[in-house]
Amino acid sequence: MSLIVGAYAAHPDELRQQFYQALAGIPSVRGLELPYGPYGGVRWPAGAPGNWSAVVTAIPGTMQRLKASPTFGLASGDAAGRTEALHFVAGIHALVLQLKKEGREVEAVELHSAPYPGADPSRFAESLKQVLEWEWGATRLLVEHCDAPRPEGTPEKGFLPFGEEVDVLRSLREQAGGRVGLVINWARSVIETRDRGTAVEHIAHAREAGVLAGLIFSGCSPEETEFGYPWIDAHLPPVEVEGAPSSSLLNRAEISRCNKAAGNVPMHGFKIGLPRQGLSVEERVERLRQMCALVEGDLPG
Repeated sequence: MSLIVGAYAAHPDELRQQFYQALAGIPSVRGLELPYGPYGGVRWPAGAPGNWSAVVTAIPGTMQRLKASPTFGLASGDAAGRTEALHFVAGIHALVLQLKKEGREVEAVELHSAPYPGADPSRFAESLKQVLEWEWGATRLLVEHCDAPRPEGTPEKGFLPFGEEVDVLRSLREQAGGRVGLVINWARSVIETRDRGTAVEHIAHAREAGVLAGLIFSGCSPEETEFGYPWIDAHLPPVEVEGAPSSSLLNRAEISRCNKAAGNVPMHGFKIGLPRQGLSVEERVERLRQMCALVEGDLPG
């Protein structure tokens, strides 16, 4: 029983090495989610154990590239925007190879079905087919679902609908086998519909379709909090974690419900945000320890 942690959302501006050294004292952590920026990734964090694995996420760079180029994305109907996104993923591929050369295990890469508007499932399938032809070794290519367009209002991200991403991944089974799958982030599913039940519905749908590969817990709130405006995708902690907003919709019961719905999947983990200033290393790690206890409390097996 072990977890992937998006610790970059919680590390301090200073004393990062001490932070990762202290995080290594939590036995249930097995690896880190590493952010890939608009034009490059980060080095393995100083202080993090060398035997931890890595999951590289494209979401920070994807969102920043979209701000500069609205047609950017692997699902883009614009040829130039899709080509730009494929070059971006080629950079991730180079990072994965470099990490492996340094002796790191890279479990997976998380990709996303941008842009908004203009995401097309057929173009997304074409992009993934092309990327799957590259040499990834044992590293899996995972699609992390983000909120889809809404009938009313502006979405947080507005990428492909969940069912279309599932269908794309099912269509790739023959080519990819177990090398592709879908990751559900609790907050991003809930933000989509403003309904806590959506996360467990997405889990059940993906599991039945045979594409569920991971479950990541982040929270959200229908109210404005210190993390930002209502329904912001800012990785709010669940209410049981010290310092969390009281309006956070994520809690022990939802975590338990989703873990049971998911069953045994290759990747469980979480990403919660903490203020960059005002907390000691010890306080930060204690909050992540509390989160670990919530997520692993009733994991299968």
